[in-house]
Order: sequence, then C-alpha cells, then structure tokens
Amino acid sequence: MTIAELCLSRDLGGLELYFLRVVERLSRSDVGCVAVVAPGGRIESRLAGRNVDLRRLDVRFRWLPVLAARRLARWIDERDVDAIHLHHGKDLTLAVLARKLARRRVRIVYSRQMMLGPKRSAYHRWLYRHVDVVLVISRQLVRDARRFLPLPPDRVHLLYYGVPAPARPDPHACADLRERIGIPPGRFAIGLFGRIERQKGQHLLVEAVALLTRRERDVHAVLFGAPMNPGYLDGLRARIAGLGVEDRVHLYGFHPRPDEVMGCFDCIVLTTYGETFGLVLVEAMRAGVAAIGTAGGGVPEIIEDGATGLLVPEDDPSALADAIERLARDPALRGRLAAAGRASADERFDEERHFEALFAHLEGRTAMLPR
Repeated sequence: MTIAELCLSRDLGGLELYFLRVVERLSRSDVGCVAVVAPGGRIESRLAGRNVDLRRLDVRFRWLPVLAARRLARWIDERDVDAIHLHHGKDLTLAVLARKLARRRVRIVYSRQMMLGPKRSAYHRWLYRHVDVVLVISRQLVRDARRFLPLPPDRVHLLYYGVPAPARPDPHACADLRERIGIPPGRFAIGLFGRIERQKGQHLLVEAVALLTRRERDVHAVLFGAPMNPGYLDGLRARIAGLGVEDRVHLYGFHPRPDEVMGCFDCIVLTTYGETFGLVLVEAMRAGVAAIGTAGGGVPEIIEDGATGLLVPEDDPSALADAIERLARDPALRGRLAAAGRASADERFDEERHFEALFAHLEGRTAMLPR
C-alpha cells in the first residue's frame, strides 16, 4: 500500500508538525509514502535530505488548481497510490481534482484539526462527496463536523492525537537550560509552548506573572515559539517591560524538540483562546509535568480539572495566576496531578495506538476508536 501525504502549507505549527510525524512514521513502516509539499516552505526544509519520496508541488491557482491536480494525478498513477491523506483544508480541492483525474481509484482521508463552520453550499456538497473519511481530534469537532459538513455521520471519526513517551530529562541538561535562560536555581519555572500570536494568549501568562510578582511569588515563565505576527511580539515585549517583569518572563524563540525540555519545568500552561485540542498539554502530561489549560475547545477532554491537571477560564490572567500559585505553594498537589496526568495520557494518547488507528482508516479498515 502507498499513501500520498499532502500538505502545501508553508507554516510550521501543530498541523504541519503532525504531518511531518506521519511522514516519518510511514517511512519507517511497510507502507509506501509520497510526501507532497510546497516548494520553499518550512516543511520542505525539514524533509530535505531524509529518506523520503519528496515531491514539490507549486499551486498557482488555489481555487482551481487544475494544472497542479494533473501533476498530482500523474504521481498517483506512477507510484500506485491507494489513498491521499491531507491535513490542510485549502488542499481539499486539489486532492479531489487529482482523484478525478487519476486512473487509479484512490481514497481521500482528511485529518481536520481546526474549528469548523457551516459548509453546505453546492460547491462543498460536490467536494465532500469525494471524501471517504474525515478524522477529527476532539469530540467537540465530531459534533461540529456532523452538524456542518455535507457528509453521512459514519464518515466522521474521532482520532485523538498520540505522542511518543518522552525520555526522562537529564537534571544536568535542565540546570544548564535554566541557567542559559536566566532562571536562578530553585525558582518555580513555567513553560508555555506555541506560536507567538494573540490567539495563543502569551500575554495572559505575562499578566499572571506580574500578578504573582506583586504577591511576592518568585516565579519565572519561558515562552517558546516562533513569532507569527511581529506586531504582537513587539507588543508582548512592551508589555513585559511595562509591567517590570523582564527578569521573570523569558522569550526563548523556536525550539525544534519541545518534548525534550518540557520535563525541565515545574508546570506547563496552555493559554490559547478556543484551543481545538491542546497537544502541548498531552506532551507535558506524558513528560510527568503538571499541566494547566484553558477550559475551552477540546482541552477539557484532556484534563480532568483537579484530578489530572487544572483548568482555568479563557482570557482570565487572575485565574491563571491563582492556578500557578496553587501548584507553586503545594508540591504534593503538583506531584499528584503530574502522576495522574501521566497515567491518563499514557493510556489515552499513546502514539503507537494512534498510528494503528490512522493506518486502519487509510487502508479502509474499521479502526478501534480511542477510549
């Protein structure tokens, strides 16, 4: 069997990193893989030089990509592709046109990770008629997909993310990381991982650290991520300076392997508005770190408040500060939440279980749904 993994996004966020993980996993299996990416994008640079059948596809007319679809159809026939697995909604028209132009009968499997709105136009009815399976990453998205997409309910399936079990952090490496960042020994350290943009809510953590500083809590926050909006980053820096917490809030920038450093922190927070899922929280929990997430979107499906982590209202820096303070002043609570979070994530979000279910969907077999 051969799968065409399709993602023409030029960004490198959670969606694109998941695409890369699928390509990497397929390349280590007996399943053939053709990775179709945009030329000059960040995905291409990550795959260049690897043992992957990498195809570069430039789409000049996004809404009617006939020329690109012909090229993709030719690759489908040349490589005997059995299924197209796409990740980005903007690639759906391309995938459907390529399916119609190819001589081979291929399945279309669409992994949907973002929020959904109504798609009931004649165009969308035609488009989704050719989609065999839509995989979504939360129960909320299952409900939305069955409500908004012109698809029979049995074509929409829940498939939670899976993440690998992280290696135990090296205490010496963690001490070195903290020293390089500027966190004094023994201080309570908070990590936040995500693209630097307003939707991710980094400003809420900045406000929470300022509140905790006024309460004489000696905490440090590290913001990991590449800026998507330079204006937001500039505003974030100005807010950090204006609140006088330059020595407490550290802008690290992009880190290629967040899972390798999460275990160096006392807690990991997610401050996103309307987070569809919250993969960062799963990674933190599997790393054995206490997690705090905003109580919206799919996050309550990951964290059981007070049992496997803490939930806080969206857009509420005071509630976030209170949750951080609870963990900072109560190491026993922090340890219980970390241990329970790890046990829950190990059972529900195991990477191998995820890929077994994904491969079953790609092959057209019935997959066991996550518990």
